[in-house]
Amino acid sequence: MLEPVLYIGIAQSIFGGLVIATRRPQSIADRILSAWLFIIALEMILALVKLTWLEHLPYEIPFLVVPFVYGPFLFLYVRTLISENPRWSWWDAVHFVPFIVFLGLAFLFKTSPDNSPSLPVWAHPTRLAQVVYELLIFASFSTYSILAYILLTKHRKMIREEFSFQSSKITLNWLLFMSITVYASYALTFLSAGIQMLVIHLPFDPKIFSFTGLTLFSYAFSFYGHRQAGIYIPEVPEENPEELPASKYAKSGLKNEDLEFLVREMDRIMKNQELFLNPELTLAEVANELHQPKHHLTQALNTVAEKNFYTYINELRVKRFMDKVVDPKYKQMTFLAIAFESGFNSKSTFNSVFKKITGFTPSEYIQSMER
Repeated sequence: MLEPVLYIGIAQSIFGGLVIATRRPQSIADRILSAWLFIIALEMILALVKLTWLEHLPYEIPFLVVPFVYGPFLFLYVRTLISENPRWSWWDAVHFVPFIVFLGLAFLFKTSPDNSPSLPVWAHPTRLAQVVYELLIFASFSTYSILAYILLTKHRKMIREEFSFQSSKITLNWLLFMSITVYASYALTFLSAGIQMLVIHLPFDPKIFSFTGLTLFSYAFSFYGHRQAGIYIPEVPEENPEELPASKYAKSGLKNEDLEFLVREMDRIMKNQELFLNPELTLAEVANELHQPKHHLTQALNTVAEKNFYTYINELRVKRFMDKVVDPKYKQMTFLAIAFESGFNSKSTFNSVFKKITGFTPSEYIQSMER
């Protein structure tokens, strides 16, 4: 039952790792993901070797401590993917210290437990040793999964400050779903192993859950990871940025008149250039157009306009839709076609935004206009 899953998982992990590792341009997130996939393949290969050839060994293969790296890889992948300026620091290697320590000790004390009373508990084939080992693995993966979930949650809140649209590329719904799925598979493995060790003998290997989860993970990350491009567009540096009138920036931040000026400038370019008609408009593009830092525009919108960038742009799109839908020139067009011409990129986004801003669905709004 477990062997076919391992063969499929090995093939997919190696293939996915090669696809991600050879894509161009190569990002830090791509390198982390490809390394993760190759290590998954390595763990499955070693599990297959033990299952088919080395069942007579009285000790676990030292590389079975590999799951200690999965939590750090998940956390670092999420962190670099949502970062505007992702960087690798040697301090990041600290996350892999537990794996290195356990791997070294497992190699050091891998003699037969019958002849080595000093064998450490995580390598000793007793129920206590297995419980301790599984607890450590589960605690590590749980901790990093929680950290990754926190990062994704914060990211999903922050994207409304930078993007005027929603898509899986920026919301990372697929990553959140896969993280939860893989964690659930490890939770089932941990629960099943505990039942088998402490209660009854199960008719299957509990590791079937974790390896099935890793196999599905390999498929999903090979597909979505390859499609996932960088989320943020770098700001274009300006040699002579435009100075705001009336004042200079103080160390404590912008003055009210500066913030009001920035909002007026955004209103001006939206009216003159109609940037909001770009369905994938970002704050970075507006900032480059105004030659101002993104965080200044964010502060201006939040304090003066009292709205985030997502709401600011979509209110303009809704207004454009409301103007067009009553214009005889657009009488033959569907609501959705007019919505797309107004800058929306999907039906679901249009319906939810329109309802939130106006309090009506598009159909209800048209009916109210006809009365």
